[in-house]
Amino acid sequence: MTWRLRFTIGGIAWLLLTLGSCNGDPDGIPRPASLEGVDPQVAELIENGIAVIEEDPDLAFPRAGLGMIYQAHELFEPARVAYRQALAIEPDNARWLYHLARVERQLEDVDAAVIAISRSIELEPGYAPSYWRRGGWRLSLADVGAAEADFRKAIEIAPQDPAGHLGLARALIAQDREQEAATLLAERHLELVEGDPWNRDDAWILNDIFRFKLDFAAQVQFAAALASVGREERALTVFEGLLQTHPTDAGLLLHLGRTYLALERREEGLATLERGIEAHPRDPEMLGEAAVANHVLDQTDRALELLDLALEIRPDDGLAHARRGEILQDMEQYPQAAASYRRALIYHPQDTRLMLLYGDCLGHMGRYEVASEAYRYALTLDANNADLLARFGFMLHQLGRFADAEDALARALQIEPDHPGWSKLLEEWRQAGQG
Repeated sequence: MTWRLRFTIGGIAWLLLTLGSCNGDPDGIPRPASLEGVDPQVAELIENGIAVIEEDPDLAFPRAGLGMIYQAHELFEPARVAYRQALAIEPDNARWLYHLARVERQLEDVDAAVIAISRSIELEPGYAPSYWRRGGWRLSLADVGAAEADFRKAIEIAPQDPAGHLGLARALIAQDREQEAATLLAERHLELVEGDPWNRDDAWILNDIFRFKLDFAAQVQFAAALASVGREERALTVFEGLLQTHPTDAGLLLHLGRTYLALERREEGLATLERGIEAHPRDPEMLGEAAVANHVLDQTDRALELLDLALEIRPDDGLAHARRGEILQDMEQYPQAAASYRRALIYHPQDTRLMLLYGDCLGHMGRYEVASEAYRYALTLDANNADLLARFGFMLHQLGRFADAEDALARALQIEPDHPGWSKLLEEWRQAGQG
């Protein structure tokens, strides 16, 4: 039977479900075959639930309540009967239909589960778990297109719920769209993990991915996403495992080296990146990352050597120019650093951090006017950058423009009122002006 036909006759099937299989004792109240081995407190709950039904057998709610007790304690057969009896009295209760659907699934009657939850969705279309549960059940019935639609609807209703995203990934994988699934999970993890709404161990998510045997590139991509949101230890486990089968892959060595550095395992990070250079001697990105690692370990000559090689291969690499500038600035070689920053700004003209560092070098060189203009331009891009405002104030003060300098530093303090040095400096400037 096709799914279209199955749901065309869904209403008839639903009537058969609610009216059939009302098993129990002769008074119509569903009871377990035996309470032997059941916790005494649970047995008492069941007996109390039955007693409530006996007081007024025509009420639906007590029967649904008894169904919830059975369901909570995994007594699914009597739970199914109790829910069906409640729904025979009140057939439009979306919550009971939802619970009945879950019980039907536990009893491995997936068709019945889908019919019940579809009716629940008709009555309550804004409840995301109904969609992702139905999507999962439809997947088990190989109705992949409908499952994908369900998962997308769940995401639309509740974008912060990981179940919809994971379900959609499963539906994509079932359609041989593994790379798309990996991208989805990585992107959603980046967006959602900050508040940890994925509060189900990361290993669970990773196990899902590996269980579907995504390709190597997809696994690297997802592990890189984990590292980028502060889950470096988890990412490291993945990267090290992949290294066993892909010991010279450029992307893997690059990510692994970065992850070691993020975990302050600097020697291992440098060794990994140097190994990457051995395998890929003209990879500009590898050369740049290795330069950073060497710089961190105070091996500045090697760092500059690597950056010069990277720029020989890719002269328009703005990041490499910027990194070269930072190393030279740390070495107090301000004119050379400023020249590197100028080149970097050709390719990244709106990078206010670069502009700030460039201005700092100019200030050390005594070129206060040029430095102040650099800061002024950067402030047109980021008017509320307190560091820029403070440095702009310093340069203006060096130029003898004291009122403007005080105004800039005062604005910086409005943004960062607790800065330890700026308040004192502003007060000193004002006292000097009064004197």
